[in-house]
Amino acid sequence: MSNLNTSNMRMRMLEIATKFLLPGLLLINWACAQPGSNPNEIRKAYEEYNGAFEKNDVDAILSFYTDDAVRLPADGSIVSGIKTIGDSMKVFREQNDYVLDEYSPAEIQISGDLAVTYSTFDEHWTSKATGETKREVGRWLVVWARQSDGSWKISKEMWTAEQK
Repeated sequence: MSNLNTSNMRMRMLEIATKFLLPGLLLINWACAQPGSNPNEIRKAYEEYNGAFEKNDVDAILSFYTDDAVRLPADGSIVSGIKTIGDSMKVFREQNDYVLDEYSPAEIQISGDLAVTYSTFDEHWTSKATGETKREVGRWLVVWARQSDGSWKISKEMWTAEQK
């Protein structure tokens, strides 16, 4: 066999390994390295969060956020950090009577220590100052991060909303 044929054969084997074998091994490694990736853990946190939201319990709501969480509301403003998030929630609830009318079960995707939930919501609130009621229907996307104690907390969230 000539050196050219041997070289071509080695190149072909390397090409096959990089196209098929290496990605397959990486996928197997990734799948096996997913400790405790149970969607029921996320579903439970999601339901408990929404329960706190329905009760307007800001302290309970905030317990579901990481200290450096970021909210990206439909209005385009960015709210960063647990203190700022809490302050904005408290002000909103002091000024309005809020009701979470309905939310859909979460679609859940998990990868390692991150999970994403997607759902829809229907909510309304009445201004305590004017008596005006606003209603929003929207979609909600949340990135959950597994904490060192195994719990899941909201790291990033964003939503779109249509006022009705």
